[in-house]
Amino acid sequence: MATMLPRTNLNEQVYGTLRNRVLQRDPGPGVKLSLHELATELGVSRSPVHHALTRLVSEGLLTVKARRGYYVTPVTPETVGDGYDVRLALELHAAERTVGLVPPAQLARSRELMEESEQAISQGDWDAANAAFHEFQIDLAGNGMLSHVYRQLSVNLMMQVIRGGKLEGGEFLAREHRAIVDGFDASDLAATQLAIRAHIESGKRIALEAIERAGGVL
Repeated sequence: MATMLPRTNLNEQVYGTLRNRVLQRDPGPGVKLSLHELATELGVSRSPVHHALTRLVSEGLLTVKARRGYYVTPVTPETVGDGYDVRLALELHAAERTVGLVPPAQLARSRELMEESEQAISQGDWDAANAAFHEFQIDLAGNGMLSHVYRQLSVNLMMQVIRGGKLEGGEFLAREHRAIVDGFDASDLAATQLAIRAHIESGKRIALEAIERAGGVL
């Protein structure tokens, strides 16, 4: 039976529906998505489905194969490792540009976001709070292209796939956020970058262990 969606903000609704499915691995990695079948199932035209699939490709959640269609992008140790390496480079660069130069009001806001991320660990909304914390620090550099590239990193969405709604290591992730903020507050670039490196390594380790438990791909 077709799943009928309201016509209001149809593009966004179709995108949200398909994005959630892909993040939940329904269908699984490497599976082909049929534009025609999805449009029929959702009770919409092909246009909003095509719009949604194109956005998911830009986010790295889907892959286009020439003349063969859209496929769910597998999350592998290689893609996670590469993604975290790029994220580390961007965060270290932002810290180099900002530590010791951040006004008190923005330092206070960074600490607020850190505290909100701590609360989110027990409230089940880690992804949004964690993203807000890290994106704020990137934005401190005042480089619009840097902020855009950071937000487009597929590794951040890969972690949602890997976690599957669960969060491992919440306590030490919170400590690592606090260490980053403390480094900013002390205007200590070396301490800040050390804390960033430790935090990225924790995320990478959690991801690689989860992929290994899943058989090498998610």
